[in-house]
Amino acid sequence: MTRFFTAIAAMLLAVPAWAAELSEAYEAIGTMTVTLDGEVTELVIAYDIEGEEAYAEQKMIMGSSLSVNAMGQTVGEDGTPGRPMVQVTLLEEFGEMRFLSAEMYDDQGYDAPLAMGADGGDGTLTGYEMTDDNVVTVTVEGNFLRLTNYMDEPRVADGAEPVAVTISYEAELEPLE
Repeated sequence: MTRFFTAIAAMLLAVPAWAAELSEAYEAIGTMTVTLDGEVTELVIAYDIEGEEAYAEQKMIMGSSLSVNAMGQTVGEDGTPGRPMVQVTLLEEFGEMRFLSAEMYDDQGYDAPLAMGADGGDGTLTGYEMTDDNVVTVTVEGNFLRLTNYMDEPRVADGAEPVAVTISYEAELEPLE
């Protein structure tokens, strides 16, 4: 399924030349830029062709609330999405889109992510647009806090300090069914 269009092509040109490329098993449907404590990381939002799974989606929850979720990842030498990876979740309530959570899974693993939202630091949705052809553009700003015991009973890790972060992404989403 070819889902490439001009805006995505332009974004991919912005990815550093030294970045690994996705293998033929994946297709880029968007890009994500994460500025963490002043350091910029470019990530790809992929579509798993064989598994028919997009790493960005919109869906209705309980028939009345729209959820938008995206996961940006680095690309490993083998062309598969890997770590670090950043997930951002938005939720529309009462007709207004709002930030719900963001997590960065790095070398600390799934049980100790950097997080913004209910369990972590503060975050704000500072930019949101969804076009008629389902291209979403999002910017979230705030502070990550390192969590521990995330898979069981998450809490802020001892000595964790807020880390400034800005996450921006643009992705082509499948239309709502």
